[in-house]
Amino acid sequence: MMLDYFEMTADPGLNSFIRKFWIIENPYGLPVTKFALPNTCMTLAIISGNGLIINFKNDTTYLAPGSYLVGELTKKIGITVLPNSKAFMVQLNPWAGGLLSGCSYHELVDQFSPLVDINKTLASAFHKIDNLNNNVTRHQIQKAIEKYGYPTTSAKFIEECFYLFDSHPLANPFKIKDLSLATGYSVRYIERKFRQHVGLTPKNAFSISKIRKIVDELSVRDNDLSLTAIAYKYGYSDQAHFTKSYYSIMDSLPSKFIVTPYLLPLKRYEHNPGS
Repeated sequence: MMLDYFEMTADPGLNSFIRKFWIIENPYGLPVTKFALPNTCMTLAIISGNGLIINFKNDTTYLAPGSYLVGELTKKIGITVLPNSKAFMVQLNPWAGGLLSGCSYHELVDQFSPLVDINKTLASAFHKIDNLNNNVTRHQIQKAIEKYGYPTTSAKFIEECFYLFDSHPLANPFKIKDLSLATGYSVRYIERKFRQHVGLTPKNAFSISKIRKIVDELSVRDNDLSLTAIAYKYGYSDQAHFTKSYYSIMDSLPSKFIVTPYLLPLKRYEHNPGS
């Protein structure tokens, strides 16, 4: 049985803050389970109906109807959507999460937090949102969070770091020293900013981003590259290092990948600073 899956874009002016909206809905009579992958983004979620069951790192968590902030994830996650249930999610760009609260986001990594514990004002606004019509929900969410969409100096810096990583040649391993040279800031400063505003270390964030790009490539049915060729294409010294990095996030081998169980983007979302 399949889930109903949709994606929507943010209005101009908010697309540097919001990467996309994505919606999963189960209008059927049986639970449906899919896997989602980490992507260096935090996610705001409005859940309605009977709720979701989350399987993550050998733990099972029930998310009742309500609003949540999902921190940066470091591994794939199993999402069981219960019958007659829906989750409307706002995927925030990696540099945007820190705009919602003054807390240090490393504390939220791999956590599913009620939004009221993070931002009571936003939680109150989300509580009033209609989660029946996707266009209406999208509009109401944007109205609720637009005041948070004005980037700080730190957010602009994190955005620049991700842009430098994304524009770096795939075959050349990207190191934090490269960021230090490109931005003029010390390694210690960069690590502190990532810890505060992303939650992950730069190394972990860029590793997750790289594996996500590889999964996108593996999901293309006419891709005839061998795993060894993919490993070298993405800067791994050999297939063993690639397999180890892949397994640390996916909990499976790249040779075993099949696209069907996963919720993968309908399109690739890219962003350039200032766009």
